[in-house]
Amino acid sequence: MANKNSGDKENIPLTVENDIAQDASGVSSSIFLWFSVVTLLLLGAGLYWLIEQQKVAIAVMASRIEAREQQFDGELGQLNQVVVTGSVSTAQLLENLSSTDVALSKKVTEIIKIQGMTDKDVKRVWAMAEVEFLLQTANQRVLLAGDTEGAIIILALADQRLREIADPKLYYLRSLLSDEQLALASVPKVDIDGLAVQLQSVLSQVDSLEVLVAPLTSIKEVDSQASSKAENWEEAMLAAWESVRSLVTIRHQDNSAAPRLAPKERYFLYQNLHLKLEIARTALLAGREEIYHDSLTSAEHWLEQYFIGKESDAVLASVRSLNAIKITVVMPDISASLAWLKKNGEQK
Repeated sequence: MANKNSGDKENIPLTVENDIAQDASGVSSSIFLWFSVVTLLLLGAGLYWLIEQQKVAIAVMASRIEAREQQFDGELGQLNQVVVTGSVSTAQLLENLSSTDVALSKKVTEIIKIQGMTDKDVKRVWAMAEVEFLLQTANQRVLLAGDTEGAIIILALADQRLREIADPKLYYLRSLLSDEQLALASVPKVDIDGLAVQLQSVLSQVDSLEVLVAPLTSIKEVDSQASSKAENWEEAMLAAWESVRSLVTIRHQDNSAAPRLAPKERYFLYQNLHLKLEIARTALLAGREEIYHDSLTSAEHWLEQYFIGKESDAVLASVRSLNAIKITVVMPDISASLAWLKKNGEQK
């Protein structure tokens, strides 16, 4: 029994030591496990950070690559534009060189041709060039300015130069020039400036003309009558309309069909007549035949209907005489001589 107790006492320390050893080994295992977990977490965080840094680096690299691509595209576009501009410039340069070569070839041909000419031939070439210039000028004077007198003088100068050349082959050209001078001389002369002065004189006399005037109740009386009759706004509007209508009263003379207008309307008669005559004068200076005659015809009607007296009769006679004049004429064609010269002028 004693031995058994002593044996138990000896086994107790061994059990405690074993438990302590087991507890120490378990703590070591836990520490190692936690250390491993922490290490793995740190490694995972480091790996995650490294991956994020790689992503940022890749994004920066991609943006740089995109910027370089855009820059490259811009430089490529500029280069293409430079190439296109250079091609256009080169084409223009080649065209200019071609034109220059053609002009130089013509000059060389003319020089070679002149070298084989005598002094008489050279003088003839210069004279024919002068005649052609004169004929072109005469045609421009007729077509653009309608200047028949200036064109006749220019054709006479051209005929004089042809007479100095004394070439029988040019007699037909001189006959054409003679026909054209005769055609120009037959064109009727229209004194536009004189007609404009006459119209201005008529305009200055309009304000002194006498107008047919009819007796008319004064405006104040009409307004008072209208106001006395008007009891509401409808009657007032009707009375106002009647007042406006009563401003113009037409009377017929026993011996004429011309209406007699109220004194208040004379101002509008004068202004309308002024306007018609001004339109006629403007159309005269612009060469608008139809507008010119239409305006004068309308002015005639107004003078006949609304004006009386000797001054009115004189103005009406002047307007009728101006209306009877044609302000535009048909210009003859004087291009036959120039066409013949261009076709046959190079022949000796």
